[in-house]
Amino acid sequence: MPRKKRYYPQFIIKWINFEFWPSWLFYAPMFLYGFVLAIKSRSFAYFTAANPEMAFGGAYGTDKTKLLNLLSPEYHTKDFFVAKETSGEAIIDLMNKNEIDFPIVAKPNVGERGRGVEKIDNKTDLENYLNIIVEDLIIQEFVAHPIELGVFYHRFPNSKQDGISSVVLKEFLSITGNGRDSFGKLLSKNFRAKSRLKYFKRRYPNKWNMIIPDGITLKVEPIGNHSRGTKFIDGTHLINEKLVEVFRTIAEPLDGFFYGRFDIKVNSIKDLYEGENIKILEINGTNSEPAHIYDPDYSLFNAYREVIKHMNLVYQISRANIALGIKPMPFSDLIKGLFHHLFGKK
Repeated sequence: MPRKKRYYPQFIIKWINFEFWPSWLFYAPMFLYGFVLAIKSRSFAYFTAANPEMAFGGAYGTDKTKLLNLLSPEYHTKDFFVAKETSGEAIIDLMNKNEIDFPIVAKPNVGERGRGVEKIDNKTDLENYLNIIVEDLIIQEFVAHPIELGVFYHRFPNSKQDGISSVVLKEFLSITGNGRDSFGKLLSKNFRAKSRLKYFKRRYPNKWNMIIPDGITLKVEPIGNHSRGTKFIDGTHLINEKLVEVFRTIAEPLDGFFYGRFDIKVNSIKDLYEGENIKILEINGTNSEPAHIYDPDYSLFNAYREVIKHMNLVYQISRANIALGIKPMPFSDLIKGLFHHLFGKK
């Protein structure tokens, strides 16, 4: 007889699977290796030289607009910066000037791990969002392309050496009806949604008690971030020379950028390889993770091996830039910046 599938409580699932661990816990064993690389570099801030045009090398406190504005227009989303405490009416005026309609995506200009990122469908949603998030923002058109990926590209200064070291495919949080259970009940059965049920109940009050017909699938989270219930899938099988050529072209105008992850949406894999219908949502620096490691089938051992590989890339690129005369940030400035990022006023 086939063995029955075992079901574990949510807290057991999250401790068994490292993809749900707090980042400080997952990366704790890597601190020692980072210390070794710092000693070899003779600088505890060596990584700030990896991306000299990004604040702190892109480790934190990165202005999201700076590199996005350097992209070729074909890859650039329609977006604009707004200072904190800008009114909803003023933002809508700017949307009209930039030919952006609802829905939009609003996100903090300096933010990480999906914090404060929301898809906003109308003026009321915008006003509600502004009551919660009081900081500098990027307002970005919502790109409806069906495929979202994170592509990790690196290159070396004064060299043709480059490559793609990670690709993650993002499977958005969705539910499929069975003709019996309500929208809310289906969400409560999904362990990736359970921790955010209060949020979803506020977002979907009219659907909460609706019975979803059998076989009907609904996407409930449009933001492709792991903390928002998105499932990360190893997409490294997509890496080939054609893909490297595409991102070599995309990164060409990005002076001072050598290492990081492009979060993108694309219409199809065919378009991806042809460099068409690609929109760059965000560019991340040395804080980027090779997010394919969070595939549920990935082992912890292989995940750490990938992290070490990427730490070595940062070290090698930083050393290459240092050899060209780029100086790492003073460690005292790095610490001051970190404290401001963590505890300073937004």
